[in-house]
Amino acid sequence: MKVLFPSSELKQQVRTFPLKKKNKKNFSMKRGAAFFLESNLFVLLILAILLINKNHWDEDGSTMVIAFISGFELLFMSLFVPACFFYEPVGINRIIQSIFKKREKNEWIGMALVFFLATLISLGLIFDMPYPSIYLPIWLTVCWVCAFVSIFIQRFVIAYYYFNVNVENDQKSIFNYFFKYSALFIMGFNHYIQLLLSKMPFLLNKLFAILTFLVLILQSFVVLGVYD
Repeated sequence: MKVLFPSSELKQQVRTFPLKKKNKKNFSMKRGAAFFLESNLFVLLILAILLINKNHWDEDGSTMVIAFISGFELLFMSLFVPACFFYEPVGINRIIQSIFKKREKNEWIGMALVFFLATLISLGLIFDMPYPSIYLPIWLTVCWVCAFVSIFIQRFVIAYYYFNVNVENDQKSIFNYFFKYSALFIMGFNHYIQLLLSKMPFLLNKLFAILTFLVLILQSFVVLGVYD
């Protein structure tokens, strides 16, 4: 049952979590370009999900899709300059390795359970949207909720994400992997943004945290206008 609740170790991680500002970095276009490139790989994935169901778009669906994608682009563009100072690129090799690494049976089962639960919840929504685009409303909803909470307890949210995603050698049960991939789906995008914001000065941090929340909650309404 302890996997269902944050442990005392997590509370200790929140107090000692390594989010201290590092020595001031010089402006680097390379860091900003890496952030913008990696962010747009995510946008391409979202666009692909929308295009799969293009036949179900409303008459003004194309306009709404442009507005939807533009919302993310404006957010990433606003973060470009801060990223030039504070962003730490993930690295394409690391992304490829995480996708194609060998997974054990429990991990596949945990991943399948998350996929099944997300599908069940999505199909149970009242929104008249086709599959797989129906994932987007629930994903955006949990994203803006996480973004809202992060405005107030950012360090705790980041630490909680790491607590669930980092599966140790002695924690490879189906439940561990279930919570890992649940965190990736629910908190992954928010974590990506909040980790960058956490390295900014306090006022900029909170300003961009509020901006992120407002963009995501607006996006959750815009995507509903894409379909009939």
